[in-house]
Amino acid sequence: MSGRANYIVVAAVLSVVRASTIESQQTKLAFSPTATDVSISRDVQYAHRDTAVLRMDVYRRPASAPMPAFIFYNRGVGDARRHPVYDGWARTAASRGFVAILPDLRSTSETEDFQALLDHLTTNAATLGIDRDAIAMYAASGNVFRALPIVEDPKQTRVKAAVMYYGAAPISTFRLDLPVLYVRAGLDRADLNVAITTLISRALTQNAPITLLNHHTGYHGFEIFNDDDATRAIIDQTIDFVKVATSQRYQTALHTGLPEAVAAGNTLSGNYRQAAATYGELLRTRADDHRLRLSYGEALLGDRQYAAACGEFEKLKGKGLGPRDLGLPAARACMLKGDPEAAIAWLKTIPTRFLPADVQTDSVFVSLQGRADFRALFPPR
Repeated sequence: MSGRANYIVVAAVLSVVRASTIESQQTKLAFSPTATDVSISRDVQYAHRDTAVLRMDVYRRPASAPMPAFIFYNRGVGDARRHPVYDGWARTAASRGFVAILPDLRSTSETEDFQALLDHLTTNAATLGIDRDAIAMYAASGNVFRALPIVEDPKQTRVKAAVMYYGAAPISTFRLDLPVLYVRAGLDRADLNVAITTLISRALTQNAPITLLNHHTGYHGFEIFNDDDATRAIIDQTIDFVKVATSQRYQTALHTGLPEAVAAGNTLSGNYRQAAATYGELLRTRADDHRLRLSYGEALLGDRQYAAACGEFEKLKGKGLGPRDLGLPAARACMLKGDPEAAIAWLKTIPTRFLPADVQTDSVFVSLQGRADFRALFPPR
């Protein structure tokens, strides 16, 4: 089965699970008690589109300063958006310092409706008591299939953090400026958890700011089906994550480190040419950053610029880097450049206990196997 078809099957399964969950409204929810002074403004209009009036419920506590906004993405209009799980989430979020939003999102135009919602929240932030630079979004189950592609759109910069619970979507490229908390239900269907694992692996390969929480004893919809302290701990960690990820200090750190993070993601993804270009540019103002220069050399090596890589590694001698971290890529670069003497010299800088035995059979060094000085690097153990 193709990847796209698999996602469609998973989404269909999620829709069935979600429907059965909605029928379980008599089950006690696992949310901790919330503050008693949470106020709810029902049916606040946020847009008028296609002859339809779109409304939202706004949950908040009294506050003297703007608060982060936490949108709960649940496709539905009117009462359909107020399922007890989402009401529980909104009350919990509001009690812990957020303005929680339950919006109308029509299944036929949810992307456009969501954009209209963001327009309203940012334009009317002062009236709503919202920090327009601290907007987060939660989606779960089948909603993830639609919501994750929306927030991973590089243009969606108004959303500063996202939370995805037990759902998957066909994302090929992740934003490196969007911290995402991904929560997996360990007792969920195997196909879905395999899809989540694949998605997380892809995000990590791109060096995306993704955090995985595995509720290993949780069922799909654990807020309903697992009324226990393990679930409440997951909910608490979710709230804490969003608080930190939407904070100005975190966002500043995220964006300050973004160019180097992008370069690292390009290296991990095999886009060495772009990685080398970015590292080279960064070194213009950080020439004494030895770790950055090591990454630059490795990117040059990956891009087959062997002579340039050798030159960068040479600048790092005696700079306090790990002998294997520097010696191995330097030896590779010099060997591929056509300088076996330099390659041997670099390998000799690595203490025997740190020199991997498989270097002996590595295709890059295979031509050195007949040299006594190369064999001497690997004494019998």
